[in-house]
Amino acid sequence: MRARLLLRIIAVLLCAPAALLIATGCGQTVTDSGVVGEVRIGPISPVEQPGVENTAPYAANLVVRTVPDGSVVAEARSGDDGLFRIVLPPGDYLLEPENGAPLPLAEPQPFTVIGGQFTKVHVDYDSGIR
Repeated sequence: MRARLLLRIIAVLLCAPAALLIATGCGQTVTDSGVVGEVRIGPISPVEQPGVENTAPYAANLVVRTVPDGSVVAEARSGDDGLFRIVLPPGDYLLEPENGAPLPLAEPQPFTVIGGQFTKVHVDYDSGIR
């Protein structure tokens, strides 16, 4: 009986770090929390007109890191429509959009995931068009 209990404790301890890295843990899958959002790029025209949208959806590579240690926990790509959804357990994170060399550029976005919810994040790329 004690040996079985000890094995279960060891299994839980070994699986806990894996749960943070891949959003799943020994027999449990996180599906009800994470981050959703939209990636846009702009300006798309050097001429701005009042009432005319000057941004467009953008497909971008995204990296999610834990805060404060910086471990990569997810990588994703927004769709051609700019939308993305990443399942994550509750915690503090940093969304890092992949930047071009030298353009387009987007700033990292800190966010917090609360259990049972998807946090909304908006990523804006600067196209450099002026």
